[in-house]
Amino acid sequence: MKYKNCSIKYKDKKFDLKNQFKISRGSKSSINTIEINIKKNGLIGRGECVPYERYGDNLKKIKNLLKQKKNLNNLKSLKILSLSNAISNAYFDLNLKEKKISFKKYLKKTRYKTAVTIPIFKEKKFIDEVKKYKNVKVLKIKLNEKNIFNYLDIIKKCSPKSKIIIDANEGWSISFLKKNEPKIKKYNILFIEQPVKSGKDHLIKTSLHLCADESFHLNKQFEKIKKNYRWVNIKPDKFGSETNILKAIKFAKKNKLKIFLGCMVSSSLSIIPSLRFAKYSNLLDLDGAMFLIKDYEYGLTYKKDNLIYNKSFNYGY
Repeated sequence: MKYKNCSIKYKDKKFDLKNQFKISRGSKSSINTIEINIKKNGLIGRGECVPYERYGDNLKKIKNLLKQKKNLNNLKSLKILSLSNAISNAYFDLNLKEKKISFKKYLKKTRYKTAVTIPIFKEKKFIDEVKKYKNVKVLKIKLNEKNIFNYLDIIKKCSPKSKIIIDANEGWSISFLKKNEPKIKKYNILFIEQPVKSGKDHLIKTSLHLCADESFHLNKQFEKIKKNYRWVNIKPDKFGSETNILKAIKFAKKNKLKIFLGCMVSSSLSIIPSLRFAKYSNLLDLDGAMFLIKDYEYGLTYKKDNLIYNKSFNYGY
């Protein structure tokens, strides 16, 4: 897609988090993002770039590319998918403003159910979080290989009606999964997300339902995940342009894989554009802005596992 007669500028943004966000491969207390602004005839389209080093992104590399202004008009040539996604979303916003179309037109509703994520915490804090979200439809818990059954027992006791997603973020070994499968089956598990490192998927032998995340993105061959996974996590940041996102959705539908529409820890400027893909999804995982101390004005509101879109947010006409 070409951006004729447009100027592209960017702003550095930093969002502090309410709590340390810890997963199996690291932790953070804040996020650094880049707000993309595409300007044309006095109108500004906005998107958010959320660099994620797991996929080879970093702020320095992205800002150097933005300063050089090379290939920004051609999303197909952009190898940094988080930047491609941000520019795509900014152009989508600009297009809506030019045509005087409300973003709400692309939404079936303004209130959605989302999975609620609990990062790795010490047990006392974990108990508090589970009680806070008692009996929401789906709790997604970040776990490494340490004390997983202590945490599962806490949910069983404090939130017995909740279905559970375990997100290992590639932190488990094949042997750990195999050894613990019988015991895991005793809990109300919806699926386990990315239990082992991407590239080792072919070694998995389990009857547990699994979701591919790190193993399912644009730079990987989609075909490789069909055998062992029943769900796929489609985070727009991993795929870049709308065209690529729709290709991933089409692949999932064709192969009868359920779609878990996800996000990074990010602001509403990243998550709201993703809501236009909610209609294709079996389950949403769009709670990324819930962890911020302060979001954009008129950003998403979260009430337990309800995500509420505010039409006053500056996206679309």
